Amino acid sequence: MIRPVASRARILCNAAGLRIEVNANGSIRRMDCHGVMLNLFLGNEVEGGPANLWLRRHGVGGVEAVPLLGPLGPLGLLQPLARRAAPPLEHTVHEASGEWQGLSLRLQLRLAASEPAWFWHVSVQNRTSVAQTIDLVHVQDIGLSSYSAIRLNEHYVSHYIDLTPLQHARHGVVLAARQNLAVAGRHPWALVGSLRRGSAFATDALQVHGLALRTGELPQGIAQGLPGKRLQHEHALLAIQDAALTLAPGQQADLGFFGQVQADHPAATAPRDLTLVDATLALPEAQVFMPTPAAKPGTVGLVKAPGVDCPVSGDSPVSAVSAVSAVSAVSAVSAVS
Repeated sequence: MIRPVASRARILCNAAGLRIEVNANGSIRRMDCHGVMLNLFLGNEVEGGPANLWLRRHGVGGVEAVPLLGPLGPLGLLQPLARRAAPPLEHTVHEASGEWQGLSLRLQLRLAASEPAWFWHVSVQNRTSVAQTIDLVHVQDIGLSSYSAIRLNEHYVSHYIDLTPLQHARHGVVLAARQNLAVAGRHPWALVGSLRRGSAFATDALQVHGLALRTGELPQGIAQGLPGKRLQHEHALLAIQDAALTLAPGQQADLGFFGQVQADHPAATAPRDLTLVDATLALPEAQVFMPTPAAKPGTVGLVKAPGVDCPVSGDSPVSAVSAVSAVSAVSAVSAVS
């Protein structure tokens, strides 16, 4: 059942200019930094957006999975813990918790204090009486262009994004995206990877969703696992599948992913860019998340970023056009075989 949601997005930001809008249903509406929008589709309150974290449970009958963000997720996040006098514009952490099929879940989206980087931390505890084998898949649609260019034609913007898998010695596969169509003379660049070890990847929504989304089934790449092949198509995204692990009854594990963006990456992506993985994961926010005060199961927590004023987007407020379903837009490509 889809829960009713409030209409106001929450805004996270940091001193590096990274700004993330989180819908009331916990999905990502918009990500901005260095004058460009990072995501390719605006998430909304009806269906969320392509950006998500999928928790998968492996059993005898196959894979069961649930999206952790958006109205269909088990975290059902509606309101902040407590109302504050100031508008909710000065935050660097978004936190939530809930439960799914005997697994206790805690999620945190944390922005680095002064670097253009963000981290997804997910804590999973097995509260059942039998061992559970799980993994996590992170999907991040990627635009790396101006808001106006992306909203004018997402497919055109996607065609110019170079998507490159790199192999890190410790953290497995990571994905880099470079906008080859210069934006104000610059080539924005982003990197996404696992806090543990990435085992597979995908680079286009067609690989993740396939045709299954149209019939109400699990997306193809979630049900079957990501293909581990690069596809340069019309719905660019960075999808990383984490290595599976087995939790004994009562056991807890910490999983997660990181993202980083650069204003300009003049050269093409190369193995030397792997040094940025180490630099990003050396940031304190990459460590297992610290509980925020007064957080309770099934609620949202927002933590203020000291001394940072989050700017309101200068491009466009939430408008009628942003209510067009990003998920439906992505699923339209599934008609291509």
